[in-house]
Amino acid sequence: MIIEVNPAFEEQTGLTTNDYIDRLHRNLIVEEIIDQSAELQALKDEKPCTLVQKIYNGREVLVTAIPIKNKHGEIIKVVSHILNVTEPNQLKNEISQLEMEHDEVSRQLEDLKNNKKEINSIVAYDMNMKRVLERAKRVAQHDSTVLVYGESGVGKEVIVKLIHENSNRRDLPLIKVNCGAIPNELLESELFGYEPGAFTGASPKGKVGLFEQSSKGTILLDEIGEIPLHLQVKLLRVLQEFEITRVGGIKPIKIGTRVIAATNQNLEKLIQKGAFREDLYYRLNIIPIHIPPLRERHNDIVPLTYHFINNIRKKYGVNKIFSKEVLDNFQNYHWPGNVRELQNMVERLCIMVEKPIITAEDIKNEMKIKTANEKDGVETSLESVEITSNQLKFKPLKEQMMMYEKQIIERTLKDFPSIRTAAKALAIDASTLTRKIQKYFKNKKLLE
Repeated sequence: MIIEVNPAFEEQTGLTTNDYIDRLHRNLIVEEIIDQSAELQALKDEKPCTLVQKIYNGREVLVTAIPIKNKHGEIIKVVSHILNVTEPNQLKNEISQLEMEHDEVSRQLEDLKNNKKEINSIVAYDMNMKRVLERAKRVAQHDSTVLVYGESGVGKEVIVKLIHENSNRRDLPLIKVNCGAIPNELLESELFGYEPGAFTGASPKGKVGLFEQSSKGTILLDEIGEIPLHLQVKLLRVLQEFEITRVGGIKPIKIGTRVIAATNQNLEKLIQKGAFREDLYYRLNIIPIHIPPLRERHNDIVPLTYHFINNIRKKYGVNKIFSKEVLDNFQNYHWPGNVRELQNMVERLCIMVEKPIITAEDIKNEMKIKTANEKDGVETSLESVEITSNQLKFKPLKEQMMMYEKQIIERTLKDFPSIRTAAKALAIDASTLTRKIQKYFKNKKLLE
């Protein structure tokens, strides 16, 4: 018979003293209030007993019953210690489930990497991305010029690498040129090379250009929309005649380079503005490949997250698990910076969060609180907006937006040590940030 319980008993079990006091343990089992009794077992065995007891209200408690004996060795009472283990067990089950899901996705990713027949082990579970990979794999077998386009951070360079590695040129060089990062006055000599003494400061030996270096291989002209008009004419000749002429030279040089172009700009709009040649556009756009933004590839978000977690584990030895709430939030987020933003966020959370399991609260701490414009894909910190309403009064919208953009860039450059890291923080290409700095600031030290 139960003769006494302390206040912690009700808290741990969810039962009242009326449910227990002056009741027989056997009756509690018969009435299915509890499933078994540590106290009865301790009386039977005449020694302490510990077991997990299930209560009718769904709770589980760890009961340790200790028989108390008098000086004659007779049991006069049993004292029990009770600990609620329901929540720890639930947490243990959740952790176990997360680990199983993590291991399964990790296994699938590892299988994908080890399977040479798969498309270059690129993570693509979403049908929109699978179609892109199939298209890239198909065009890789031919030397047609390809135009890869999509928003910044979607993985254009990855697709270009896939095309090259699945082509018959896979053992030859793939040379990548960021047309927006090279000053216009140097871009021509970089691409086409120059003859000895072609201009002041030129090497007396001349220089072989990137087209010649990549001959019989593949050249990627990234940010093709940034090429100035006078060079677009020379590039058109490369695509039509498969030959180049060095700066200061008169003799055409035949090349066998395959050209792939990439851009995050709308070239058709650039044509309308007179900033891009229409004939060059049609020469580049023989096989267009559009890479959809991450917000249109929901089925890729979780596999990509696990992919980046695995990479971080191998690189830094850091092993973290993302809770289901985190993964749900990831899938509901619009990812304006696309795959690059997701990769940066996963690395940030894995490095900065000390706990083994990353929760929704950790995301809130690491991702800045968004304004009401979040649904429109606009992220801003209210503290960063210092332009007053008087400054903006009667100014055109375009001019106001430029003022905001200039201030945001200036703040970011103060917080990050280089243009590259600042560009990552803003989720734009480094070349794009460089152009904006040249546009807004006369102080060239910002570019150093």
